[in-house]
Amino acid sequence: METKQLDQHFLKDDEVIQKMIESITSKDTVLEIGPGKGAITKELAKKAKKVVAVELDETLKDSLKELPENVEIIYGNTLGLIDKLKFNKIVANIPFSISEPLFKKLVKLNFESAVLLIGKNFYDLLVSEESKLSAISKIFFGIEKISDVPRDAFEPEPGVDSLLIMITKRKSELTQKEQIIKKLVQQDDKLIKNALMYTFMRVKNCTKKQAKEEIAKLGLKEDVLEENVWHLPNEGFKTIVHLL
Repeated sequence: METKQLDQHFLKDDEVIQKMIESITSKDTVLEIGPGKGAITKELAKKAKKVVAVELDETLKDSLKELPENVEIIYGNTLGLIDKLKFNKIVANIPFSISEPLFKKLVKLNFESAVLLIGKNFYDLLVSEESKLSAISKIFFGIEKISDVPRDAFEPEPGVDSLLIMITKRKSELTQKEQIIKKLVQQDDKLIKNALMYTFMRVKNCTKKQAKEEIAKLGLKEDVLEENVWHLPNEGFKTIVHLL
């Protein structure tokens, strides 16, 4: 496969790489998504207890041959494997095309922090008051911008601006409304009506009949109730949040 097809932009800036690994300690098992040619991997290996590097592009095998013994290379799609992997931190220069699918995975995973190089457009969605992703991220995570990253830090250069962020699991207590939204989002493969049913029964400790009554009180339109949780448009999601 060509680099362009896989949305690959290899990071070559040593200063950015050092910022990415700054929080890593000798106790950490780190998942690296898309090690590419191993520039970040080699530096991670110097600090981490173990590095689990998952690479989709098998044409890069020669570049990833000479790595320290504490690096495990797995060839495959991270999104399909991540649920089975063991790690406590993530460090990755991710292909911009998997930003939202990865975020969708992160809300269900148990990890301490993720340092990610992402496109500015996706970052704007994470922090915009008008975005569904922003509302979701506040419930699950703390998001800190570390720095902007110039386009010439990559080879080949991307066509959009990038930045480095750290995502950490939220530790503060959730309100009941936030608990409901959290449970709802974690059922991303269900229809809204079924996800709400399950959520009300678990969070409010009510019966199925009572849950149906709670859903009816919301007055949601049938097309919203029949929508998939994750695919619900911004306005539909904001409506549910408001009604709750």
